[in-house]
Amino acid sequence: MEKEGLALPPAIVGQIDSQVQPGQPFALRLPPGPVPHSQPLSGRYFLVRCGSEVGIERDGEWSIFLRRALFICGRQTVDQAERWQLFLPPIPAEQGLYQQSGDADGAIVADQGLAWLSKRIPGDLLNLSGPFGNGFALLPDPHNLLVVVDIRWSAGWFWQLLPLCELALDRGGRVTILFRAGGMTSVPDLVPWLPLQAEVRAAVDQKQWSDMVRDTLLWADRVCAGVPPESFRELLHLVRETRIRVDREFAQILVTADLLCGFGACLVCSVQTARGGNTRACIHGPVFDLSEVAG
Repeated sequence: MEKEGLALPPAIVGQIDSQVQPGQPFALRLPPGPVPHSQPLSGRYFLVRCGSEVGIERDGEWSIFLRRALFICGRQTVDQAERWQLFLPPIPAEQGLYQQSGDADGAIVADQGLAWLSKRIPGDLLNLSGPFGNGFALLPDPHNLLVVVDIRWSAGWFWQLLPLCELALDRGGRVTILFRAGGMTSVPDLVPWLPLQAEVRAAVDQKQWSDMVRDTLLWADRVCAGVPPESFRELLHLVRETRIRVDREFAQILVTADLLCGFGACLVCSVQTARGGNTRACIHGPVFDLSEVAG
């Protein structure tokens, strides 16, 4: 996982190029150059301003919230620009304290910043800073990549790790993606987004999950995972149980954290390490070696 400096990248203005829906990626056109095409995108994120970009609108709209971290899901070059896909998280259940301005029904939302973003339409401008974070690190040569994602409650980890599949295949490797799902109905909707060369497996109960992880660990040269924190130790145990030797970065994990400033100043993103200390996810992560956070 490549280490970044602490300098804050300059702001970028992007134009929305698709419908925006919570729990789904949306497209955004950006000027070329934020990340070289040779670098992995999975695990990296932009901080997006949740407020109007246009001055005349800002004169009458005072609802300016903290920037929200939106993870990168993909990128294509189109007409001298770059079309990026960013994942907009689902808006949490209605347990917030403040009424969302502009809602005729007086709806209460837990995250008004995400609610503001969800109301954007194609052509709207967004102010972004980034990209931030240290993403997943793949081997430079052809290798077997195992992608492990838990989609029982949300498909967010699937979208955030999806760019790894294309990158590994472009390097001549092979890809297996293993879903941990609450039921088989959620998997078919995601499969069409995967490259045809990727092998897909799905587990719907604990035994299936453990057996499939063990089987694929014997085949894998690298494991990239998006699972909840309560699954970290379980996954690490399976890795150590299955592999005779576990090199650093063999198993990497995307850690969930509150990513607010992007350069470690606010300490809100602090996560506990396996040795009992703390580290800042926004600059040392949010991707870590699994043994660092699940020892």
